[in-house]
Amino acid sequence: MNKNQIAKKYSRAILNSIEISEIPVIVEEFKAFSSLVDKNKQLKQLFAGQIFGEDEKGKALDALAPVLKLNANTEKFLKLIIVQGHLSAIKEIITSTIDVYNDKQKKATAIVVSSVALSEKYNKRLKSALKKMTDRDVTVENEIDESLLGGFVVKMGSTIFDSSVKGQLRLLRAELLR
Repeated sequence: MNKNQIAKKYSRAILNSIEISEIPVIVEEFKAFSSLVDKNKQLKQLFAGQIFGEDEKGKALDALAPVLKLNANTEKFLKLIIVQGHLSAIKEIITSTIDVYNDKQKKATAIVVSSVALSEKYNKRLKSALKKMTDRDVTVENEIDESLLGGFVVKMGSTIFDSSVKGQLRLLRAELLR
């Protein structure tokens, strides 16, 4: 099973067994735990490695839970993820859980890559247009990529709208090479 399949399995389990209002808290706690493990090589070896057994991993998580102020549901799912040996997929689990949560809440996040920062007026127009297209409450995140020359690229889930000059030149080049 690849990481995305594992992530979908856990995100569905989280959504089905936990109150929808608790999911953002669990996601933030997953992020904090993931960040801590990424920063500390010893913790990564402890939780992700095959050296220690389930008991040692469980005791270590029990010791970390009060420090990280994990709620019971987060601790339960982290234990399951660690014991099953799926800690390497934690980032995908976080992303998948956010996607499932947003889908359930009729929300979406659009990542807009542009050559310059978007003005507030343009941001609102873009948000409105995307809301009409997707019938979801859209949150816009702006990323800057000066190599685009002009225009922008919008990424929403698996859909990409490319209206950048760089993208148009790439399409033109592909057409001319045919």
